[in-house]
Amino acid sequence: MKHKISRILCTALCCAPLLANAQTSEKSTSPQRLYQEGQTLFQQKAYAAAISPLQAFVRQMDAEGKPLPATGERQEAEYMLVCAAYELRDPKSVELLRAFLEEYPDTPYANRIYALIASAYFFEGKYDDALAMFNSARLELLGSEERDDMTYRLATCYLKTGNVKEAAVWFETLRSTSKKYAADCSYYISYIRYTQQRYDEALSGFLFLPLQDNAKYKALVPYYIAEIYLIKKNYDKAEIVAQNYLSAYPSQTYTAEMYRVLGTAQYHFGKYHEAMASFENYLKSNSEPAQRRDALYMLGMSYYQCGVYSKVPTTLGEVTVENDTLSQNAYLHMGLAYLQLGDKTKARMAFEQAAASNADLKIKEQAAYNYALCIHETSYSAFGESVTVFEKFLNEFPNSVYADKVSNYLVEVYMNTRSYDAALKSIERISHPGKSILEAKQKILFQLGTQSFANTQFEQAIGYFNQSIALGQYNLQTKADALYWLGESYYRLNRMQEAARNFNEYLSLTQQRNTEMFALAYYNLGYIAFHQKEYAAAESRFRNFVQLEKGENPTALADAYNRIGDCNLHVRRFDEAKQYYTKAEKLETPAGDYSFYQLALVAGLQKDYSGKVSLLDRLAGKYPNSPYAVNALYEKGRSYVQSNNSRQAIASFRELLNKYPESPVSRKAAAEIGLLYYQNDDYDRAIDAYKFVVKQYPGSEESRLAMRDLKSIYVDANRVDEFAALASQMPGEIRFDPSEQDSLTYIAAEKIYMKGEATPAKNSFARYLQSFPDGAFSLNAHYYLCVIGKEQKDEEAVLLHAGKLLEYPDNPYSEEALLMHGEILFNRKQYDQAIADYKKLQAKASTAERRQLGSIGVLRCAALMGDDADVIQSATSLLAEAKLSPELRNEALYYRAKSYLRQKADKKAMDDLKLLAKDTRTLYGAEAKFLVAQQLYNAREYPAAEKEILDYIDQSTPHAYWLARSFVLLSDVYVAMDKKLDARQYLLSLQQNYQADDDIAGMINERLEKLK
Repeated sequence: MKHKISRILCTALCCAPLLANAQTSEKSTSPQRLYQEGQTLFQQKAYAAAISPLQAFVRQMDAEGKPLPATGERQEAEYMLVCAAYELRDPKSVELLRAFLEEYPDTPYANRIYALIASAYFFEGKYDDALAMFNSARLELLGSEERDDMTYRLATCYLKTGNVKEAAVWFETLRSTSKKYAADCSYYISYIRYTQQRYDEALSGFLFLPLQDNAKYKALVPYYIAEIYLIKKNYDKAEIVAQNYLSAYPSQTYTAEMYRVLGTAQYHFGKYHEAMASFENYLKSNSEPAQRRDALYMLGMSYYQCGVYSKVPTTLGEVTVENDTLSQNAYLHMGLAYLQLGDKTKARMAFEQAAASNADLKIKEQAAYNYALCIHETSYSAFGESVTVFEKFLNEFPNSVYADKVSNYLVEVYMNTRSYDAALKSIERISHPGKSILEAKQKILFQLGTQSFANTQFEQAIGYFNQSIALGQYNLQTKADALYWLGESYYRLNRMQEAARNFNEYLSLTQQRNTEMFALAYYNLGYIAFHQKEYAAAESRFRNFVQLEKGENPTALADAYNRIGDCNLHVRRFDEAKQYYTKAEKLETPAGDYSFYQLALVAGLQKDYSGKVSLLDRLAGKYPNSPYAVNALYEKGRSYVQSNNSRQAIASFRELLNKYPESPVSRKAAAEIGLLYYQNDDYDRAIDAYKFVVKQYPGSEESRLAMRDLKSIYVDANRVDEFAALASQMPGEIRFDPSEQDSLTYIAAEKIYMKGEATPAKNSFARYLQSFPDGAFSLNAHYYLCVIGKEQKDEEAVLLHAGKLLEYPDNPYSEEALLMHGEILFNRKQYDQAIADYKKLQAKASTAERRQLGSIGVLRCAALMGDDADVIQSATSLLAEAKLSPELRNEALYYRAKSYLRQKADKKAMDDLKLLAKDTRTLYGAEAKFLVAQQLYNAREYPAAEKEILDYIDQSTPHAYWLARSFVLLSDVYVAMDKKLDARQYLLSLQQNYQADDDIAGMINERLEKLK
């Protein structure tokens, strides 16, 4: 450690010019002279000049290697050097001072060195370190001037570190001993009393005339005087002080604050225009106005009082960062301002926040009432608020002056709300509801029924409609409408008897006979009669519909014309049938292909075979993708058969086989070719054709008939052995003639089944298959075991026997087997296997209904597998069908839209989503409405996204999750549009009204945190 301070001093205090001079003069100057020169300069406070000779003195003595001078001189020299470093604010002064103490621990300068170190820390802003060192020194031992300086710094350190009590003690002590610091001490003592809320003492100190005349403080003291006057509500004095200050100091540090003080005084005197100007000047000069919420609040309130309503929300909106009375009243007046601006939506949300606070119950009551009025006047009820807000008001403020008005509004709400669940729960809580309330309940139950119906919850819908009908005496038209939709619900459940009864009751009760619903009741009754083969009644109902339909629903009108044609066709009134098929086709609806097809069949029945062929050709040309194209080709071949043109018939049948080899109609065509050759005595070609049928379509009825004709051909040709060999080679070891035991065993089992005895029948069919695994009736047995398995929910049995049936994919039961097999695989989530069954059903279906079932199965499997190509294809196929229920249409649109989105086909997706979004009562529609807005947001079309979501909020939906997601999205839209106050308002409203336990709360909190 020896001479450490010398090395530090030489490094820290050396500068190039001084060193150069020292090197040239050190040899010619004695150490004693260098010491005396440095000492003299130091005593004269020429610290920079003293450093050079003192350094030279220390360095020369070391370099000569002679005995050092007396220890006192060297210590004195080094003491003067470290003191010079301190006085010159050298960055290493603390290090130098500490090194001196370390080298000379017994120095008589130790007390002063401690004070200097403390002072150095003070100048560096290290107040805690400074305090520690000050407390290590005895300041009273210092010279009087230096003692006062150090005492001032000590007091200031206490003030800076928040120990105002100790600071005040030291400032008081210093003020009593030092004239130099008298003004400073008076200022700081007054400031400390101000922070301690001892305002009278503080004011007395600040008003001390010498302090006000002091150049250092005269621009600071008036601020505290004015602030104290505000606190003591001496607004007149505060106003005078602020005005005088602003006249004298228009651009000082506290100018902005004085504008605030002046504005506050003016506000409390009701001088709102003057207050506005003062606060606006305050905001111009203050970079962080939000730190003074009271000023922003008074400015916002001044805007309100002066009618400058457009500026009220943005100004008061910055105040609403705490849950206190200030925020509550700010929200209230934001709402009142929005009302003046005609924006009831934003007014509603502001009132909602004010009403949610308990800071001031009077403000809460006024806000709650205004909130309820806004909801009522805007018919807003996103999450049931239209009902709950009125109930909540009456519960919280039963003695309010507004209570009677709110009670009356609640009855109106029951009649007009879209929040049916909330309204029903509210009514159920009323002990003795009056007539108006019960009529509202009747309507609400009806609306809940239609809501359930829209979501395909038909059993639930029936429950609501029946409850509504039970209250029918209060509103007969609502009862009539409920009867209609009750009939629709039963119709969808295939309970035709109940449906017909309800439609008839509706027709006899309703007074609105000029509506589409009235017409559709006849349309539905027509279909019920048609399915029951009551063609005269069906035709009558369809004619009723046609007379009432005004052309608004051309698809249904064309369908009705077709059904009237069918009714006439069934009773062989061919000309009348043709007349209605023609009317249907002229409407140019998707069902026109059916009309053409039926016209062709009528022509054939009238033996106009050339006319039939001509119509079928026109059908193929106009509707190339028609599902009737397959049948049309077959019927074309049949026309040639009936006109004895075997060559053309065979050509048509072969065209059918080539184009649609998997179709059940192709089996018939193949059999027809064999029959034509057989009838023309062309046995070799007949044999080849029949062999094709038997090999290609094993297990089918056509295969059985082909074997019968083959037997005849071979017997006639005396080639019986050849036939026997052929029969043994056929798939499934087909046997043409069942043995008597085979036949009797099967018939016995079938009779048991027909009696409804499922379990004994199951055992009998199983025994039959054990005895005759490839018997003539084995396919029948497997089919019945399949049906019994389904009835008994025995999935393994269904899979086993349906699988056996599907080994012969063209048997009469293959379509039902595919349906049952696919359904079980689907329920087991084996979608890749289920979709294969549904695709086969699509290709082989003999009816439009089963083809539709296959398409639905493919769609659902593909959607769950994420196979967008199959989804789009099957959905498009379904949507092209003329008769598709609204529920299936929505499902197809939804899955196709989601696939389009994944494939980045945004325009196509939007087309589907917009169609779905028209009805937000359904789950698909609710999500679609959100997705439309999401797509607009993604495309940065923020105004369009905002409009879409606000429309959604206005429509509402029973599916609250997607509406809540839309609120969150709307906040994102507003952030993107730099409307952060609006974003926050919607998030807070959602937070208060959406109670479900899902991911919405996290989304809200995340966004609110970012908006802080």
